[in-house]
Amino acid sequence: MKLPSNFSIEKYGLKVRLVNENDAKFIVDLRTHPKLSRFIHYTVPDINKQIEWIKAYKSREEEGNEYYFIFSIGNKPVGLNRIYNIEEERFTSGSWVFDPDTPFEGSVASALITRIIAFELLGKEMENSYDGCHIENKKVLKFNLMLGMKITGTREETMGTYYTFSLVKLDFDIKKAIIEKLIGY
Repeated sequence: MKLPSNFSIEKYGLKVRLVNENDAKFIVDLRTHPKLSRFIHYTVPDINKQIEWIKAYKSREEEGNEYYFIFSIGNKPVGLNRIYNIEEERFTSGSWVFDPDTPFEGSVASALITRIIAFELLGKEMENSYDGCHIENKKVLKFNLMLGMKITGTREETMGTYYTFSLVKLDFDIKKAIIEKLIGY
């Protein structure tokens, strides 16, 4: 299954659509924000390079290998998340970063929505997070465990040690209802 190029949904008070070249400045600003970039992979602070990355990404999107989402509240973009490393039954979710002024419920809801897309719309059975979560990123680590993810190991990168995770659809389905209550749905 593949998502259409005009894919969009609204859920939990968020509008979700696929990234386009016009999002380059927002992406660069968010991913290079001093507070937010501590635990994420380096992004070149160059809008033109981001546009080139998006152009290359669009071919991966067209093939159904990757989907990069913009999340908005009203008409204001507030965050990003991505599904990539898409295989027959598996995927990876990552590049999850939100404007610090976004309500807690919005960023949590985005993580649910991304997995709903992968598990329910794309029919995947397992998430493998090879990029994982920096071991010092305590908030995201706690959230990943609350989401039902299981730590599968660690990996060393230039920015330090990262936990890797897996999440099966059944565990997500169980935890989803709990998290929906937490965010008021």
